Amino acid sequence: MDQPGRQRPYQNTPDVDLSVTYREEPPRAWTRICLVAYAGWAAYQALQLLPDDLTAWLVVCAMSSLLLLCLLAVPLSKRLYHRIHLDGGELRVGRERLPVASLTPVSLAAAANEPGRAGLREYRASLTPDQLREARRRSNALTRPRLVGGAWAVPLGMEELVVETAEGASLVIATRDRAGLLRALTRARGSEAVDGRS
Repeated sequence: MDQPGRQRPYQNTPDVDLSVTYREEPPRAWTRICLVAYAGWAAYQALQLLPDDLTAWLVVCAMSSLLLLCLLAVPLSKRLYHRIHLDGGELRVGRERLPVASLTPVSLAAAANEPGRAGLREYRASLTPDQLREARRRSNALTRPRLVGGAWAVPLGMEELVVETAEGASLVIATRDRAGLLRALTRARGSEAVDGRS
């Protein structure tokens, strides 16, 4: 929802389609399972310990909540740092906001032509040990792109989408649907169509 008087960035930019929207939310099934299990455990302990041992029940619930926090750390992190929204010419990834107009069409086209995980595995398997060492050396010599959203690393189960800004900065976006996000960014940026490879 727009607030009165608030202007959206890059609204008058002719090469950005403001009508393109895309949302990617982390799944919530694991969080719900853990919360239901914790509530059941707390209720069971309440039946066993209350009303005689309130202090013991509070201690058991507090210790159990530490375990719950460990089980929910990754889903909460994904929700905080890797939630993706594309709307009104603005890409929001976690805590960061990027104008779609700042992404270069060349980098979006290059990302569309990159092989997916299976293609990279096949390529690595085809290399000799010397070629693999040389590829690692060249890869380590390059500067790593910055991960967008505020997290330190791409979580397991998510893919990377590398794009460049008009200022020349390389950015990594962690996504569960690489092809879908790439199609939405390409449509929003007004670039040529993406051919579905990811």
